[in-house]
This record gives sequence, C-alpha cells and structure tokens, in this order.
Amino acid sequence: MDRLWRFGGWEVTQTHDSLRPYLLEETYELLDAIQQGDAETIKEELGDLLLQVLFHSRIAEAAGEFTVDEVAAALVAKLVHRSPHLSDPAGADAASDFEADLEAKVAAQEKAWEERKLTEKARRSCLDGIAMAQPALALAEKVRSRSAKAGLPDDLVPDSLRVIELGGPESAEERLRKATLDFAASIRAAEDAAEADRGFRAPLTADQWCDYWRTTAERR
Repeated sequence: MDRLWRFGGWEVTQTHDSLRPYLLEETYELLDAIQQGDAETIKEELGDLLLQVLFHSRIAEAAGEFTVDEVAAALVAKLVHRSPHLSDPAGADAASDFEADLEAKVAAQEKAWEERKLTEKARRSCLDGIAMAQPALALAEKVRSRSAKAGLPDDLVPDSLRVIELGGPESAEERLRKATLDFAASIRAAEDAAEADRGFRAPLTADQWCDYWRTTAERR
C-alpha cells in the first residue's frame, strides 16, 4: 500500500467516503463466497476486504490520524479487555478443559464480553453503537434485539416491524427502514423522558417503558 501511495496515482485521490461503495461491495462478495462454501473464493474475498482495511488506514495515516499498526493494537487491546480469560491463568486452564460444559463457557464468555463492552463507552441509550446505515432488515433485527435486552415489552413493537409488505409505491426496504428509525426514535424518546423525570440514566422496567412510551407518544 505504501508503494501504491508513493506512485501517486488513483489511490491518493480516494477518501474514506469515496471508498464506501467498494467496502460494501467487497463485504457482499465475501458473504456470497461464504454461502457457496468455496474456501478458495473465501480466501480471495478476505484478501479484498483486508485491502479495504489497509486502504482506509493509509488514508488516515496520510491525514496524520492513525496508522494500520494502531488499528491492530486497538483491536488487540479490545479483545484482551473483553475476554478476561485471555489474561486470567485460571480462565486459560478452564478453557483448555475439554470436559467443561461448552454451553456454560460460551454463556460466561458472552456475559463478560458485554459487561466489559459497557465499561468502554458511556452509552446513554440501549441503541447506542448500532450502525444505522446497515440494510433495513439487519437494522430492524438489531434494534429489536437491543430493545428486548433492555426490557422493552414486545407489545410495544409496531406491526410494521413484524410483517414485511411487498409492493406499493415505496420499496419494502425503505418502508422497513423508516419504520425501524421511527421505532428507534420512540425508544430514545422514552429513555430521555425517564432520565428527565429521575435525574439519572438507568434501565427501565416493563411498566416504566409502557408509561414513558405512552407519554412521549402523546407529545409527538
């Protein structure tokens, strides 16, 4: 990548934004390869995706922001922080015990991962950190999953997120995206209203979700 950069051709004219279509395209090509189960194609597409990481890192380096080494170091630090068994001798011994209950180990690992993740960033909403630009169906699933973990009652989920309707003047993708963004806005509004009343941010009970959902809906 440095050699390409020194050449001073097409590469140096690119930006993070101009590379977005390529990143998306390479991701879908990798997903296709995985679906086909072709190891050689998967290897090739992983390389293409890795190129995107190197490319974006080189753009950032040219701007004096960060280097690819710092990207790798940040990833290692995140993995170590979110996986305490990597640095805990007792955890390492347990991980090597093939007689241990795999399901219990996975559950404990996921719990530790989420707990450590919460300490890394001061998130004010259960939806913080969700990539809103992802495809509508994936976005809807992620928002519903996060809201369910936060205790939002299932009956507050609108019908537009339960059934996907095809046809009509607007695409199903756009309808689902709009419905999901509206749902997300309602969640954040309820969280904000609860914080305004209590003076602090804290998880909501099912009854509190319903109360603040109703009061914020009346204001909109």
